[in-house]
Amino acid sequence: MKILYKLFLLLISIVLFTGCFRKNVMKDDADDIEEIVIANSGGENILVSKESIFQATSKSSKGGIRTTTGYTEYRISSYNLNSGELLKRIELGERDEEYMYFLGNTDGKLWYYCMNEKTGLHARDPKTLDIIVTQDQILNVNPFLKGNFPKVKWYELRRYFGYDYTKNIPIISDNSGIIYSLNPVTFKAEKRSGSISNFKFDESTQSTSMNLDKDLHASLSGDPRKHLRIGSKDIEEPDFLKGEFLFSSGVIPAKYVYPEYFAPILKAIEKKQRIIDSLNTLIEEQKDETDMWKAKMVERMRQNVNREQKDIERENEKLIKASDEKINLVISRDKGFFIIHSTTASDTAKILISKARYNPEDKSVAFMWTTLLPNIFYEPDKVYEKGSFDYVFSKGSPNLRTKRVLYSDDKLVFITMLKAVCIDMNTGSILWEKFM
Repeated sequence: MKILYKLFLLLISIVLFTGCFRKNVMKDDADDIEEIVIANSGGENILVSKESIFQATSKSSKGGIRTTTGYTEYRISSYNLNSGELLKRIELGERDEEYMYFLGNTDGKLWYYCMNEKTGLHARDPKTLDIIVTQDQILNVNPFLKGNFPKVKWYELRRYFGYDYTKNIPIISDNSGIIYSLNPVTFKAEKRSGSISNFKFDESTQSTSMNLDKDLHASLSGDPRKHLRIGSKDIEEPDFLKGEFLFSSGVIPAKYVYPEYFAPILKAIEKKQRIIDSLNTLIEEQKDETDMWKAKMVERMRQNVNREQKDIERENEKLIKASDEKINLVISRDKGFFIIHSTTASDTAKILISKARYNPEDKSVAFMWTTLLPNIFYEPDKVYEKGSFDYVFSKGSPNLRTKRVLYSDDKLVFITMLKAVCIDMNTGSILWEKFM
């Protein structure tokens, strides 16, 4: 009887323990933001996030050191970029069951490979998260891929599935490692050379240096307050405490987001073309000259034309190469750039974001606005160490350090401490904020 009573108490303890720590995957706040992308669905911009939920099985605190053990579950959430409203959420389960690796984003389609072989390679609508391209549809077009996808662990998927930024298409491989480009419209897989490249979503979001275009460098220097230098000109005021340029955690081909990035190359091509046009005009005017000296001058002009044309070919090669470059500088449509800095030098300092705009004509900088991010600390680690986040120890294991930055349609989304803040890039106004 005593044994049964002890077993009963043990069972009750287990139920109470798991009930205390267990998180609702569909409703509770996330513990980390794994991936995030802004995608278009039917003309709407949608913020899509893969979020992890840590289910703690045990927690302890000894000597100031906290230990948490457990397992991770996943979900995908779609949010309206304009309002932050949660539109749809789907549960994925644990890594080895329904883990979905994100290949990349094409027009109206999010491409995934799922560890569940029945789901496998597919595409989802960014807004509804419904499957709109099934693996069967892809296999019908490419029967040689049936039963021929890599059979690997979840953490190896990035070696076999990826994304081509230049062509904006998914990349896949078969079980023998042969690589294919997957047409996102016809679903036809075509063999390609090279290696797998992956979608970038977790790039560094801060730096003290950047390029405003191919030839113009900018930096922030000084300690503790940093001042701005663009090219050879120092801008002393204003300065920024712990200031750094803000970058996007996801990269975009430069030709889509920042065409002026290529201005120096285009300017060089334009200049050489003017020289060619002028020389051709002179050649046409003197083509019938019989004077030996003038005839030699015409021949030299033809040689100069050939030389300038070869230079233009080289510049065009640079342009093609530069068009394939990927940048993650946060830049607004009016060519403003952004600086993240700190309110104070204390451990509980908050984050400020300022917008500046460079005028290449007079080499001046205009500072447009500064916005305080509410209840978001510049250095969450220090606040965490002080015990200000004790409440989170009751459930999960939140990663307050993850930082994600994205922008589209004049909206800048800044995510840290598991909280998203959407800022109007023109005015600096906060449009919405929410915990993920």
